[in-house]
Amino acid sequence: MKILYLITKSNFGDAQRYVFDLATGAKAQGHDIVVAYGVSPQEGSEGILGEKLREAGVRTLSLPTLARDVNTWKDLRSFFAVLELLREEKPDILHLNSSKVGGLGALAGRVYNTQERLLHLKDGGHPVRIIFTGHGWAFNEERTDTERILIATLHWLTIHLTHRTIAVSRKTREQIARTPFVWHKINVIHNGVGTIELLPKGEALTELLGKEAERLLKTNPLVIGIIAELHKNQGLNYALEGLSLLLKQTDQPILCIVIGEGEERASLETLRNKLGLGEHVFFAGSHTEGARLLSAFDIFLLPPITEAFPYALLEAGKAGLPIIATAVGGIPEVIDDMQSGILIQSKNPGEIARALAYLISNPDKREQLGQNIATRIRDRFSVEQMIEETLKLYASKNTEEESS
Repeated sequence: MKILYLITKSNFGDAQRYVFDLATGAKAQGHDIVVAYGVSPQEGSEGILGEKLREAGVRTLSLPTLARDVNTWKDLRSFFAVLELLREEKPDILHLNSSKVGGLGALAGRVYNTQERLLHLKDGGHPVRIIFTGHGWAFNEERTDTERILIATLHWLTIHLTHRTIAVSRKTREQIARTPFVWHKINVIHNGVGTIELLPKGEALTELLGKEAERLLKTNPLVIGIIAELHKNQGLNYALEGLSLLLKQTDQPILCIVIGEGEERASLETLRNKLGLGEHVFFAGSHTEGARLLSAFDIFLLPPITEAFPYALLEAGKAGLPIIATAVGGIPEVIDDMQSGILIQSKNPGEIARALAYLISNPDKREQLGQNIATRIRDRFSVEQMIEETLKLYASKNTEEESS
C-alpha cells in the first residue's frame, strides 16, 4: 500500500511519536510511506518529527500554511494544498492525525474521491481510504458549554467524513460515541511502546540536572519523575501542591524532576517558589529522548486532568517504575489499582501526597508494582501489536465503506 500520513504539527509530542512509529513500522514491512506536516516556527522548517523521519529513511513533505491555530485564509489554502497532495501522491491510505488536519484532510479526501470517480467513470479511479486517529477530544478540556458543543460537533463531522476512526483507548471511544451514529465507525487500537535503552541512573541524573546535579543530589534524595507538556491539562499545579503536603509528612529527602516544556512553565515555577519547593522541584526542560532518562527516577507521577492514552505512562511502565496516575481517560486500561500502579482522583493534592507517602514507606511494594506494570506493558501494549492492528484496519474494506 501507499500510505500518506498527515499531521498538523512537526514537534515530537504523543501524536507525532505515534505517526513516527506507524510510518517507520509500515515502511519496514515494505509499504510506500510519505509523511506531511505543518511547519512550526518554534521547531524550525522541519521540526523534530521531520528530522527523525528523514534519519529513518521516510520521505517527508511540509505544508507551510498548516498550523494549529484557526486562520480562515490559511486553512483554506491548507485544504487545497492537501487536495493537491492527494492528486500528486495518489495514496491508497490517507491517515489523519490531530483535530485540525483531521477535519481539513477528511473533507479534502472526500472531494478527491468524488473527483476521481467523476473523472474515471468506467473504472472508478483511485479513491483513497480515509483513516483518522482521535488522540483525545478537545471538548474534555476546561471550556464553556458552547465551546464544548461546537468542538464535539466538529469531531462528529470529521468522523463521518472518514471511513474509519481509531480511538487510542476504550474511554476515548466512549466519550465520542455519546454523539449519534458514530460507534460503528470507531475501532480501538491502543498505543504501543517498543524497546527502551535506559541510561545508567547516574548519567541520567547528570544529563537532567546539569550543573545543579551536585547540589540537588547531596542528600541522596528519592527521585520522583514527571514527563509532561507544561500546560493546564496536565494537572502539574496539583502535583506541586501534593509535594508540598508530602514534605510535611516525611523526613525522606525528596527531589521531583519535571521533563517537558510549555506555556505554563513560568506560572509553575512561581507556584514552586511560593510553596517553598525551590530545593525539591527541578524543571529539566524538553528532552527528545526522554524515555532513556527514566532510569533517573524511583517513582513516576502522572497527574493529568484529561488524557487519552499517554506514551509517558507506557514508557515508565516499560522501564519498570512504580507509577501513581490519575484515573482519567485510558489510564485505567493500563493500570489496575494497587496491582500494577496506584490510581488517584484528578485535581487532588491530598491523594497525590498520600500515594507518594505510601510508596516511600513501602519499598517492597514499589518493586512489586514496577515488575507488574513492566510485564503488563510487554504483554499488552507493544508497538508491534499497534502497527499490526493498524495495518489490518487499512486493508479491511467493506461494501458500505467502498460505496461511501
